[in-house]
Amino acid sequence: MGALDTAVVILRCFSEARPELSFADIMTATGMPKSSTSRMLSALREARLLEQDEVTRRFRPGLLAFELGRLYRAHDDLISRTETALKDVCARTGHTGYIAVLDGCDQLVLRMVPGSNPLRVVSPAGQRGSALATSNGRAMLARLSDAEILARLPKPFPKLPRNCPQSPDELFQRIAEIRRTGRSMSDNEAIEGVASQGFALCSRETSEMIGIAISYASQATPPDERAHVAREMEAMARGVGRAIGDAVWGLETGEQAR
Repeated sequence: MGALDTAVVILRCFSEARPELSFADIMTATGMPKSSTSRMLSALREARLLEQDEVTRRFRPGLLAFELGRLYRAHDDLISRTETALKDVCARTGHTGYIAVLDGCDQLVLRMVPGSNPLRVVSPAGQRGSALATSNGRAMLARLSDAEILARLPKPFPKLPRNCPQSPDELFQRIAEIRRTGRSMSDNEAIEGVASQGFALCSRETSEMIGIAISYASQATPPDERAHVAREMEAMARGVGRAIGDAVWGLETGEQAR
């Protein structure tokens, strides 16, 4: 058993019913030898994953475990809050929505909210694709510095569908426009016949960033409907942005213009 496996076995001994455990409790629960248990408990204590009461000598989850749990809950809250708002937008527009995160220069879909329109665009949760080719992917990249974007770009620059950026220069032109207008759009890029509008949100508390998009059929969606989607997306971005302290969307309209 590796050190990480051993650490996980010990940490799993703690629960809401058993928040504190003695050395003997842990040995009994894990079946590990005394010497191995002692070494791993010392390592976990030094890493702040566990702490030990000076009087009772019993162990309990440490400050680092608390901090990681707090980050997880904040992340989950961000996703849940955003998904609730996105469901309302999808219900009003009939189009399909997505929530994704960046992974290097890829984006990974976390949530899909289906629309009610007969013609739907479906990219299920767990699907991975190039962030360079999607509206919410580029919106997330636009929240990074140019140096951070360059560090993520594959070398050589990937071959993308014809309407996507075909070079770093073309990508940064798109990024500059997103930063200037706050809007990110794609049309016949990642999927032929599909267009989308997207934006990114970033939590002030955790710095967690997610990308949100609404997708629709390119030819079947007229300009007035696209404008309606844009208004809905901006209202959603401002509403959730204010709640999470987003540095871009959390500002009032006048403040952002300044």
